[in-house]
Amino acid sequence: MIHTKLAIVFGVLILSLQGCTEFSDQSSATSYEYAISVSATGLSNAPALQSFAHASDGPNWLLFAGRTNRTNDDGGLHDLKGNYTSTSFVPPSFNERIFVYNVDKDTSWSLSFIELQTHIGLVNSPGSEIITKAALIEKMLEFGTVFRNSNPLVTQEGDFLYLVGGYGTPLLERNSSNAYQTFSHVARIHVPSMIALVKKEYEKVDLAELFFVGKNEKLKSTGGELFMIGDSLYLAGGHDFGNTAPDFQRYVDAVYPFKATPANDFTLDITLGTPLTDVPKDSLGTAYADNHSTFRRRDGPVVPSLFKNASGSLSKGLTFYSGVFKPDSVAITPDSTNPAKMDTTTWNRAWNTAIYVHPGIGPDSSYTFDPVYYQGNENVYACANFGLYDSTSNSVHTFLLGGIGNGQSAGPLQLSGFTNGGMHIQFDIDRMSSAQTLTDNIFGTSYFYGAESAFLVNSDSGIEFFNTGSEYSDLIDADATFGSTQSIDVGYIYGGIEAFQANPGTFGGGNSAASNKIWKVTLTRTPEQ
Repeated sequence: MIHTKLAIVFGVLILSLQGCTEFSDQSSATSYEYAISVSATGLSNAPALQSFAHASDGPNWLLFAGRTNRTNDDGGLHDLKGNYTSTSFVPPSFNERIFVYNVDKDTSWSLSFIELQTHIGLVNSPGSEIITKAALIEKMLEFGTVFRNSNPLVTQEGDFLYLVGGYGTPLLERNSSNAYQTFSHVARIHVPSMIALVKKEYEKVDLAELFFVGKNEKLKSTGGELFMIGDSLYLAGGHDFGNTAPDFQRYVDAVYPFKATPANDFTLDITLGTPLTDVPKDSLGTAYADNHSTFRRRDGPVVPSLFKNASGSLSKGLTFYSGVFKPDSVAITPDSTNPAKMDTTTWNRAWNTAIYVHPGIGPDSSYTFDPVYYQGNENVYACANFGLYDSTSNSVHTFLLGGIGNGQSAGPLQLSGFTNGGMHIQFDIDRMSSAQTLTDNIFGTSYFYGAESAFLVNSDSGIEFFNTGSEYSDLIDADATFGSTQSIDVGYIYGGIEAFQANPGTFGGGNSAASNKIWKVTLTRTPEQ
């Protein structure tokens, strides 16, 4: 493996809805610039996965579902010209193993779904009576697609991984070309117990907490993202895709808050809140919503953020940056007064605008649409990302690492090609506006990485996450983390699609494959000159 290291220095730029402006004068505070470097680690024993579920417990990563390489690199980009239920997502590419990978030791363990059930029978810890084991295995069999679907929505809260939906087939119809669908299940998995089970450390498995699951048809999604804000989960975007979807595809067109409460027999009780959307709520799930909603987004960067609430303190939220696909009937441009920035191209229908979702701001305001922000058809697809909060500028910094969207035409009505570019987006909380800067080829390679990959935190880095006063966020607290330290190895980019050309069009030799590569990400903070 070639080792590369390429530093990226991002300037500080804020764009208000009225134009360019500077931060307010804070003569007593030091302003900072942030830089990242990405370097190949040479670690080689992780599985090759893309669009997968992931969680961590220290250096141990829990990895399952998604797609992989079985034969002829059949992971990678699905065949854009194939039948999406038989030849585009080929059955052998679905990953059916549960992996644990230790990044410190470059060591992995795995079990198949069938082996997982067998090993549950070997657990003799408290709460593992025969009737409990039987009920647990029955529930896992009923919802076994949790462990094999592609592109599910996931988030980790403490020791628990929450997972929604994903695309695939029922376990008993895994090879049927007529069974491809998006699922509506919601699962809660106890991460330390699942890791222990895969590693055959049975004494560490808590069967009473291992696996809970429920379902709700309103939460049927693949290609969206999942967040925890307060005591509620928030399903952000995505779509219902496949043979059971209306017209084969219907977007979520909203952000759905919901609660998932453990009940009896390993079941989750699902309680829906009021969806956050810009179309009439009774139109959700219809063609009208798909053709009119600016929430009609999937497979894009949806990231954690912070917003100022009515009391002046900060509360958690999330932001849509880009995503696909914009319908022809939604004629929204970044800035109609500036033709140079108008998104009038027909070759790329990615969204280049942002939506700020802030349920904690007040009772009459749950989201803000920013038509001025412009992403330039760059980094428009889901990729490894992380963010931090800087108190001196009261801003959130988000880093998008590779993926799809290089700003160049790939043909009529097609996304632009894969990119190795790194995007730094700075969100000014006070002005509620975003601006981005871009650096080419953060990976330093001729192949392309980042699409459908994951960012996993370095557990040995001493990172502190920002606490709003009522709950922790998923954003690094820059002040608490750095102190007198200038550079920190914050985490890793893992997996995703490895594209051997910018526009491969399909999987296979010379085109694309699922990746097992791991890249180290180093974050540097220096005083602004």
